[in-house]
Amino acid sequence: MRERQQEPRPSDNLEDPARRAGTGFPGLTLLCGLLLLCAPAAAEQADTSGPLRFGLLPFASPVSLFQRFAPLRDYLADRLGTSFELESARSFAVHVARIEAGEYDLVLTAPHFVLIALDSGHYHLIAGHRSELSAAFVVARDDQALTLHDLAERTIATPPPEALITMVGKEYLLDYMDPSDRLPTFVAYPSHNAAIHAVTSGLAGAAIASINAARHEINQNLAVRILEESDRFPGIGVLAHRRLTERLRDDIADVLITMADQADGSDVLRQMDYAGYRSTSAQTYEPFRPILTETRRHLEAPPDTP
Repeated sequence: MRERQQEPRPSDNLEDPARRAGTGFPGLTLLCGLLLLCAPAAAEQADTSGPLRFGLLPFASPVSLFQRFAPLRDYLADRLGTSFELESARSFAVHVARIEAGEYDLVLTAPHFVLIALDSGHYHLIAGHRSELSAAFVVARDDQALTLHDLAERTIATPPPEALITMVGKEYLLDYMDPSDRLPTFVAYPSHNAAIHAVTSGLAGAAIASINAARHEINQNLAVRILEESDRFPGIGVLAHRRLTERLRDDIADVLITMADQADGSDVLRQMDYAGYRSTSAQTYEPFRPILTETRRHLEAPPDTP
């Protein structure tokens, strides 16, 4: 049954484990959180004395995301004197619904979702990923495949259909194959990492995932290799809600963009296995606008993932 895109219940939130550590005043913490969520987003500026909600694209499991981005959360807090709570979602559809509702104070999201965030009127683009993305075609480390032709007739694991990598990867693979090739079967998984792990668990003969996710898993000694990758395109974007003061938005952008040039910032990026961030503009993401209709169709369809 399709998950409705509505105001999430507290139990829907996949929250930063640090939140559950407690402050000794759980009732007060809950009350403050409710007051923040109920405040008129368009008219009032955020109260930066409390944690700001940092939404992460659910390209991996919540535990994996929180472990990977906790160093960035702490770095931002140290540099800005403002705390952040990491938050993911159970699906890309929920993530996008929360963006359109303006629920996140800071959000890291996919290139085509950047346009949805900007179109919502809630967000200002402050940074982009320093390295470009591509769709990686992943096979087991000892797989005998030499070219994409060898993936014919295989079961190929992918992220959700609305993921940009899925759309790009499928198109690239099908364009590559000859008319005589038997087409593969695509099976969608909840995240990039889940698709890659389907290969090592024997559920799929190959996977399509972002080049960053594939390299991260290889760096974690997962027994896979990259067979080939698609053409490259702009990477993820980071956006700040317009209810934040312009000064705070600028400060967050400056911290992100310069962290690769700072000794402690470089250490954080190494921990995250991340290239860092750069200045960018909305125009960078406009080439993705033609696929938004297809993206919407997938976002509104019942989930079809294992």
